[in-house]
Amino acid sequence: MLRPEHLEDQVHFLLSNLIQRELRDPELGFLTVTAVRLTADRSIARVYFTVLPPNGGDQEAQNGLTRKALGRAAGFLRTQLAARLKMKRVPELRFFPDGTLEEGNHLETILAELEKERAARPPEPEEPESPEAAGKPDA
Repeated sequence: MLRPEHLEDQVHFLLSNLIQRELRDPELGFLTVTAVRLTADRSIARVYFTVLPPNGGDQEAQNGLTRKALGRAAGFLRTQLAARLKMKRVPELRFFPDGTLEEGNHLETILAELEKERAARPPEPEEPESPEAAGKPDA
């Protein structure tokens, strides 16, 4: 029996190839499978994907269309996985948009704004040392 990480990698590779070469649904768009995570009992595979909307369209709408298209193709993809993997039970496929890219871009924007604010702020003047802090007696 394969380790879960190895099986996830195999399912990821096979699904990526199957979607790219076998599926002909115009609602899929430019799709990338980013990760596959199996439940502990290997009965469900959570498949994460990113998709570029055509002509800079709405990302949320494209995610919804792609998720529905992948849902329609889930039976076909599962059958193809069964033919290629040597398993008694092939996991059920569930598809989710991967938001890590958007989250990373959002954090990058926040950090850039903080850096601009820091650069625009005048430098804080250094306070002169008090005689007590320097360890010198008062005169």
